[in-house]
Amino acid sequence: MTTKVEFTADDLGWDEQTNLAIEHAHREGALTAASLMLGQPGSAHAVEIARRNPNLRIGLHFHACDSIPLTRAKWPWGRSAALAGLALGCWPTARALVRREIQAQWERFTATGLNCEFVNGHHHLHIHPFIAREMRRTQTAAFSGWVRGFAVESFTPHDGKTRKYRRLRKSAKRWLSVWSPVRCSDSLWGLDRLFSMETNEIARVLPKLSPGLHEFLFHPRREGDTDHTTLLALRRCQTAGIMAGSQKCCEA
Repeated sequence: MTTKVEFTADDLGWDEQTNLAIEHAHREGALTAASLMLGQPGSAHAVEIARRNPNLRIGLHFHACDSIPLTRAKWPWGRSAALAGLALGCWPTARALVRREIQAQWERFTATGLNCEFVNGHHHLHIHPFIAREMRRTQTAAFSGWVRGFAVESFTPHDGKTRKYRRLRKSAKRWLSVWSPVRCSDSLWGLDRLFSMETNEIARVLPKLSPGLHEFLFHPRREGDTDHTTLLALRRCQTAGIMAGSQKCCEA
């Protein structure tokens, strides 16, 4: 098995400013993949960007909170992923709503004509057992890519927030097993650096990765923000052959 790394930007489609930052981070930086949200203010523009960048791998970024749904005006639970998960566990009406939304978002994605190379969820709701099962049921015949796993790794080993995510790892692995035999990524990096990924930290861990599929998660929101400039710097590091050790990686 080889070692494969994906530098993924979430929220393609959030707005045009985010889309342009993602496109620039792909063309001039190290970004390899982007997760597309449907039904958002920048979604049509995002599809145009995906079509004119054929080397940018595009996946479905399913959303069920903190977004604009396709099948109704707004989410009953608003921006909260926790309330969304609780509602799905308690109320059949919530499950019916999300079931319709999963179908609508997948149909909207397939209508773009883009190849769906991976799937994940806004605020990681794709690991919710109901959503994981319904997404797999909806996409069974048409999807053969990979799913974002929840084997969370940390740049800071004793980070409390990451320990919380790691406690979910066994449960998430069981819930995501409904995707079998579709591949899940073997590690996920960046939950302890949301919107603040650091070039040198990434460069230090890259040479130490074991064989498998490893995902590094970014959220560029505009050109010049932290995640955007980190992706540009990573490209310069790759070009210079600087990965780890005593050498300092290229700064943004």
